[in-house]
This record gives sequence, C-alpha cells and structure tokens, in this order.
Amino acid sequence: MEQHDRYGKFVRIAPNHVSINDPAAVTQIYGHKTGFMKSEFYDAFVQVRPVLFNVRDGAMHTKKKKYMKSAFSARALTDFEPYMNIELLAWKRQLLRLHEEAGGHVDFVLWTNYLAFDVIGSFSFGRPFGFIEKGNDPYNLIHTIDMRGETLNALGSLTPWLRPLMKYYFLDPFWPSGLRATANLEKIGREAFLRRKQSAEDRCDLLSYLFAAADEKNEDPIDENEIIAESISFIVGGSDTTSSTMSNFIDMVSRNPAIQSQLQQELDETFPGQQADDWVPEEREVSKLRYLIAVLREVMRLRPTSATGLERVTPSGGKSVAGKFIPENTIVSVPTCGVMMNPRIFDHPTEFMPDRWLGKDSSNLVDNFFPFSTGPRACIGRNFAWMEILKVMALLFKLFDVERLNDKPTVIREGFFNKAAECEVKIRRRQ
Repeated sequence: MEQHDRYGKFVRIAPNHVSINDPAAVTQIYGHKTGFMKSEFYDAFVQVRPVLFNVRDGAMHTKKKKYMKSAFSARALTDFEPYMNIELLAWKRQLLRLHEEAGGHVDFVLWTNYLAFDVIGSFSFGRPFGFIEKGNDPYNLIHTIDMRGETLNALGSLTPWLRPLMKYYFLDPFWPSGLRATANLEKIGREAFLRRKQSAEDRCDLLSYLFAAADEKNEDPIDENEIIAESISFIVGGSDTTSSTMSNFIDMVSRNPAIQSQLQQELDETFPGQQADDWVPEEREVSKLRYLIAVLREVMRLRPTSATGLERVTPSGGKSVAGKFIPENTIVSVPTCGVMMNPRIFDHPTEFMPDRWLGKDSSNLVDNFFPFSTGPRACIGRNFAWMEILKVMALLFKLFDVERLNDKPTVIREGFFNKAAECEVKIRRRQ
C-alpha cells in the first residue's frame, strides 16, 4: 500500500501487472459479465484437476459452480449445522480443560486451526481429522498447508515455464519443501476421500453432493479425480481462511477491553444466565447479533484473509477501469485492504471501530466490504465461514474473558493469506 500512497491509485507492480487501488475498480473487474478472466497465476494452484477456485475457463467454472452451489445452499448449511455443533462442543470441552489444567493459557492460532480443520474435515470428508480430540496436529497438516500456500503464491508469480523446474532448485529449500507439502496434501486428501467413499453413512456433507454430481445418470457427470480435487481445495479454503479470521478476531478483541465488554453484554442479553453443558449457539441466534457482526466486519476489514490482489486479465479490446483505459491482456488486480481502508469511505481507516457498522451510513460501508471478493468468482463458502465464525466467537466470549498475553504488535505472516504468527491469551471463566 505504500506504493499506492506514493504513486496514486494506478501502480505497475510487474512488467504486465497493474494494481488499481480504487473502489470503483472492484465491480468493474470482478463483477458480473465484465469479461475479466483469472490470470495464469492461478494455474500454480492446480492440484489433481482444476477446481472452482483456480479454474480459468469460464464455461468450466459455470459447470463446476452449478454442481457445487447446492452444497452451500441455506438448506445444506442448516442440515450440516448439527455436525458443526459436534465439533464446537468438543472444542468447548477442551477450552474448559485448558482453563482448569493449563491455567487458562491458550494459543488460539493453534486452537482455531484445530477447530477449523475438524469442521472442514467433517464437511468435506464426512469425519473430522481428530485435531480437537488429540489437542495436536498428528498429520502436520497445518504446517503442510502453510508451506503449500506460501510456495504456490510465490510460484504463481513466476513465468509459467519456470514453475516445473523449481522443485529441482535445491539452492533454496523453500521451493522443494513447499512442493513436497503440496504432494503431501494430495495424499491426505485421497486417503480421506477413500474412507468416505467406503462408508455407508448417509449424511449431509460436501462429498454427498459431489457423489450425486458424479452419478452417470447426469448429463455431464464428474469423475473421481475431480471430486478429490474439489475436496482438497476445501480443506485449504475452509480451514486456513476461517482459522485466520477467528484468531484475528480474538487477537483484536482481547486487546480492546471496552469492545470485549460491549460484545459480552450483547451475548448476555441474548443468552442470559448459565448455559447447559451441551450448549452451543445456533446460527439463527447469532445471525441477529448486530454488535457481534459489526466486530467481525471490522476485523475482516482491517485484516482481510487475502494478502494479495486477485489477478484478472483485461479482455480483448481493452477496458476502461477507474477512469483509465487498460489495454487487452494486461493483468490487473485490486488490493482488498486498500479498498477497505480507503479514507474516503471509512473514517479513521486504520482504527478498530466496530461501531462504524452500526451507524446511519453503514449501508455505504457494506457496499465497499469485499472480504470474500464479489461477482461470479466470489468465495462460494462465504456463508459457511460466516456461520462458523459467528457461532465460535459467540461461544468463546460468552463463556470466557480473554486477555492477550503479548502486548507487542501482532506479527502478520503473508503468503496467499494474512495470518497472525501467534495469539497467546489467558482465558477466565465468566460467572
């Protein structure tokens, strides 16, 4: 963002890549029927087969979205919520144990990862990975996905013909180790898929919808490799981004006692008194909590999950974007953080102010809130993630006061996603 502050809203950040820091550019580039397609950057993320996230062909994306959208419909999320609640209840029990046995010391970078991975494991493959129960990551999956994300983000920035050669570049272990992590993730995904395929359980999860799409009775059935690829994609998309947002939420709220107090007041009014041992908040309840939603929006505004602008290619004939003509085949992107910290839209843009979302002019803010992108390539799992994060944060701050142990500025690691390096806190049971 320093370069935009220095040079203005148009900055050439690579020989054929222009970053455009202007709210108008968001819908002009990412909106419906704009003609802008994803760039070759996304080819670096293809694993097994192109998936909904990285496929560049428009017709193929439409086909994929058609059979995927049923898994993320309102009805599907309602059907899956009881399975999500099982993982939230297990996570709650572990927090109560840590409160008693570990003096309340919790690293929420770890514990939000454990929860997010088990929830997405249950959704993608029909059963959790077991991180919550074990209190650790027996598959080293968190590190694997971290390495994969950082490596593929860098790989996507290279000239395409160089990419296959980087696994042999032993002068820097970053490349071969990151590409090994990519292969390890595929192995884990295939094993989980085969377990679910052999299971006779009839339940609502992603694979149940993908198996239906693979039915040969369909006009254009998908094959097994496509199912595996989509499932692996959602391990990443449904764990990394969600856990990062949850740890950012905890980090920022625990550093602001007044905001934490106001949030807990709303939770106490909605869930008065002591809750039953098997209590977890329901989506129909948390979706009405205005201050909780305001805090989440403010967290995602200040720390959007995407660390980079999402690349698109200018269509044939070129296009005018934010008042300037961009020639065809030019790569363009809009920095998400730049739009959501634009001082013309957000007063005091660097300050953590959840109340801004409760004002009379908040509709204008919502119109410039793009943490899940927008248009036809917006995150298909956004309602799933939104439900999960609201439920988890309501559960945590209803039960506990949360105190940050490190008063130094939070270190943020950037790969494809923004991630807090640590979030160590002390939790105290509320009366």
